[in-house]
Amino acid sequence: MLYAVFVIGGVGFVAALVLGVAAVTFAVRPDPREVEILDLLPGANCGACGYAGCAAFAHALVEDPDTPMACTAVDADTVQRISLLLGREIEVAGPMVASVRCMGSRDRAGFRFSYLGPRDCRAAQLVAGGAKACVYGCLGLGTCEEVCPFDAIHVGVDGLPRVVVDRCTGCGTCVDACPRGIIRLVPRDSVVEIRCVSSDSPRVMKGTCDVGCIKCMLCVGVCPFDAIDVSSDGMPPVIDQGRCHGCSLCVDVCPRGVIDLYMVPRKVSIVEDRCIGCSICEQVCPFDAISGEPRRPYVVDLDRCRGCGLCVEKCPKDAIVRVGDA
Repeated sequence: MLYAVFVIGGVGFVAALVLGVAAVTFAVRPDPREVEILDLLPGANCGACGYAGCAAFAHALVEDPDTPMACTAVDADTVQRISLLLGREIEVAGPMVASVRCMGSRDRAGFRFSYLGPRDCRAAQLVAGGAKACVYGCLGLGTCEEVCPFDAIHVGVDGLPRVVVDRCTGCGTCVDACPRGIIRLVPRDSVVEIRCVSSDSPRVMKGTCDVGCIKCMLCVGVCPFDAIDVSSDGMPPVIDQGRCHGCSLCVDVCPRGVIDLYMVPRKVSIVEDRCIGCSICEQVCPFDAISGEPRRPYVVDLDRCRGCGLCVEKCPKDAIVRVGDA
C-alpha cells in the first residue's frame, strides 16, 4: 500500500517537473511594448474596443499596424504616448458620450402596476413588458448605472439616468444593457437631442407621458440644416449629429419640450483686424445675423445669431470666433 503511494507520488513529481520545464522552455514571451501599453490603458475591460479586454487590445495594437485606437477611455496624451511606443501614428475616432433619450420622469409618466421584482431593468422588462405606462420609456431601475465601469451614469430621484459627461468615455456598455434601446452614443460636442424613442400615436402618447414626442414635425420644418431625420415606422425624428449645427431652433418650437439642450451654443463675434470683408459669412448665415460692406469688417447681430458656427467654418481668414474666445 505504502509502495503504491510512493510510486504514484513519484510519477506525479516527475510529471510536474516535466511540465514546469516545458512551461519555461516553450513559453511565449510577450512583446515588452504590450506590457507598457497595457499599463497606459484604463484596465476597465469594458469591451468597447471590440476585444476581450485591455490585454487583448494591447496585443492587437502591437501585432497589427492597421489597428486603430478603438479604446474610448484614453485621452489625447495617452494616444500620443502609445504612438511613440509603436513608432507610428494611431488613427483616433472622435470622442463619444452616452445620451439618454427619455424625459418621462416619475411625475411626468404614469405606471400600469407596481413592480416588486429585482432592481434590474432587464428583469422588469420581462414582467408584462415593464410597469411604465409608456412601453418605450425608461424603467429607471439603474441597470445602466450598475454596468457602467466609469461611474459616469446615475439614476436621479426622478427615476431618470443622468450622464456625467466628464467621466463618460463612450464605451457603450450602458447602450448594450438598456432593454428598451433608450441610450445611444453621440459625439461629445453634440448640442441638442430629441429625448424620446416612442412610436406611439399622439393620442396614445398624450395618455401615457406629458413630454413624449407627438410627431408634429415642427422641428423638421424649422431646421435650416436638414439635420433631423424622419423614419417611416412611426418613430420620433432623430437628430443627425453630423449635420446638426446646434442652432436650437428645434428646441424653441417643440410643443412638448422633448428636445433638450446639452449645452447653450455660444454666439460669434468678428475679429476686425482679421476680417477682409469678403462677405462669405453674410452669404452662409441662415439667420441674417451678419452684415457689412465689401472690403470692410463685418458685424454680427447677437440678437439674431443662434451660435450655429457655420460662419466660423467658412471664414477663410479665421476672423470669426465664439464669444469668449481670444
